[in-house]
Amino acid sequence: MPKTSAWHALSKRQKQALAPLADKWHELTGQQRQKWIALSKSFLQLTDEEQMTLHSRMREWVALSPRQRSQARFHYNTLQSLSAQDKRAQWEAYQALSEREKNKLSSGPKPPVKSAARSFAPPNSRLVSPPLLPANASREIQRVAPSKPVHPKTLLPQPS
Repeated sequence: MPKTSAWHALSKRQKQALAPLADKWHELTGQQRQKWIALSKSFLQLTDEEQMTLHSRMREWVALSPRQRSQARFHYNTLQSLSAQDKRAQWEAYQALSEREKNKLSSGPKPPVKSAARSFAPPNSRLVSPPLLPANASREIQRVAPSKPVHPKTLLPQPS
């Protein structure tokens, strides 16, 4: 790991800028750490209010699960691809919503019910029926020996 990867190796200014990340610093990848360190370079140039806002957003980001972070990145990238006019139109449409509708949107969609794929075909319409075994029959698998010797690693027939 590079020297700047360990929290204790950061400068006093970097630690001040990245303070909300201190507890989770060891969980970040090297690439993520470098991005945060790059962001910390301009921290002292921000106003006090901007610094507080940045720290607040860092705390929110750290509190997200990996899945939520991935979702946030996806939404951010989606928004980046929109034109300024489209962004403005969507923002105005959102502002026109009632508080109730805004709260409904902010609660997010309900996750889908986790289940296996369902088949709508009736079970008796199978193309192939399994063979019926007598009640007293053994359920052991009958092994069939290959006609030619098989290579143990490739399972391909060996030449005779």
